[in-house]
Amino acid sequence: MKAVLLGYGTIGKGVEILCQKVEGLDLKEVFVLPQFVDLPYFSNDGEGMVTSDDVDIVFECLSGTEPANTLITKALEHGKHVITSNKAVVSPNLERYVSLAKQYGGSIQIEASVAGGIPFLDAILKLQKLEPIKGYAGIFNGTSNYILDQMQTNNLDLDTALKQAQALGYAEADPTNDVEGKDVFYKANITNMLAYQTGNDTILDPLGISKINKNDIELAKKKNKVIRHIALSVQDGNEFATVIAPAFLSKDNYLANVPSNYNAQLIYADSFDQIGYFGQGAGQLATAQAMLANAIDTMENTERKIDLKNHKKVNNSLLKENWIVRSSKDLNSLAPNLIEEGYVYFNDRDPQLIARIHSIDPDAMIALYK
Repeated sequence: MKAVLLGYGTIGKGVEILCQKVEGLDLKEVFVLPQFVDLPYFSNDGEGMVTSDDVDIVFECLSGTEPANTLITKALEHGKHVITSNKAVVSPNLERYVSLAKQYGGSIQIEASVAGGIPFLDAILKLQKLEPIKGYAGIFNGTSNYILDQMQTNNLDLDTALKQAQALGYAEADPTNDVEGKDVFYKANITNMLAYQTGNDTILDPLGISKINKNDIELAKKKNKVIRHIALSVQDGNEFATVIAPAFLSKDNYLANVPSNYNAQLIYADSFDQIGYFGQGAGQLATAQAMLANAIDTMENTERKIDLKNHKKVNNSLLKENWIVRSSKDLNSLAPNLIEEGYVYFNDRDPQLIARIHSIDPDAMIALYK
């Protein structure tokens, strides 16, 4: 099969490297910025590349939503098999991509858009064939995990840990999407659609890690807890709920023991209770490996089809959790269960509590307490 590659950043270069290992896959051309157009087999004619009659597979590794969305759309309208790592463009557009693939005979494969080299979405698509996925929990952002791990193991403040993450290439120059949870929001949104076989519905805005400070780290240690940034989701009937937040986890919790910039996930279902996954959630070759695995599926006609046949709706009352809050404001009107050492604890409350706290104190540190 013949393929083209959109984007020549870290992941794109990884795809180029691994394409050489796949017999029968010919990478013919790479879409790059105009200033690189004179290089061998590089072009800035993205639309021409993805609509060419002799192209079968389109690898999309661009950042942001444009021109990625336009080129993916054009490729699917021409019956191509699109393989993408771009969570920002997949999250709001997946329903439309699935519809276009069905209409024009191509496919959309997105394994690399969530959890990097971990075959998490592949597991979701496989396991749901037998029974409904009850929910999942996971660490989906290696940058946030690295920062929290450094704060707890090396007694660093958040800014110092962030600078280390940037120096190591884990964090971007603008780390907002990582530390404020937007990256995980995209990934949770995608996971929900696949896990619950549903169209898109609006989940809660994420809580990031930017409010976590050394006092929180010390309290966690005192309480025999570990702070991690997680997504937690459940479904029940025609409804589901998802929360993205820091979490004070017991030390024996599976997710509490994920070090450095690694990711990990748990999937829940009736027959197996829970299954865990662990590995590199980002990085050049780990992510590229997921994309090439999708390509091999296309070549062998073993693709796992994405079916968004349901129309489930968010009901945040499904998630009743315990919470810990650090705030300079009086939160007694919210009926806390305990106030101790400057921290306010709420038991068995759904995520609507977040908005109520923010209406009193927008700067409050809010975390799950498990």
